Amino acid sequence: MKIQITTSRFNRKGLTLIEVSLVIALLLGLISIVFLGIGSYRKGADKAKCKMQLSQIQKTVRAHANFNNLAIGAAFAEADAFGTGKPIATTTPVCPSGGTITWSATIPAIGTPYGNCAYTDADDASLTHVLATTDTEGW
Repeated sequence: MKIQITTSRFNRKGLTLIEVSLVIALLLGLISIVFLGIGSYRKGADKAKCKMQLSQIQKTVRAHANFNNLAIGAAFAEADAFGTGKPIATTTPVCPSGGTITWSATIPAIGTPYGNCAYTDADDASLTHVLATTDTEGW
């Protein structure tokens, strides 16, 4: 003979308040991790963009010096580099993180950048935009 319990306590369907709260807490935790990751991704992307700009400008200045037989150390100011009819036909680039880019007033020696960004991240020293010697090898 089978005994069947039919109380309403055992036949309820759904989730308890503790289970719902736990699911919400887990989702909020995962979302916060995603937002923290996005912030560091953006900072890394800004660093890469800044260094790529400096690299492209360096290559353009070096090519301009080669085509015009300008010696290393020859005068070549920011006003000579950027603008319509200049080697770099755009406006002076800016650091995407808000750092200050300084430009050399001369054609730089090989391995020395024409421009450098002084941005330093307050939270993570690995995100500074200052060019190291390893960054400019062969420039």
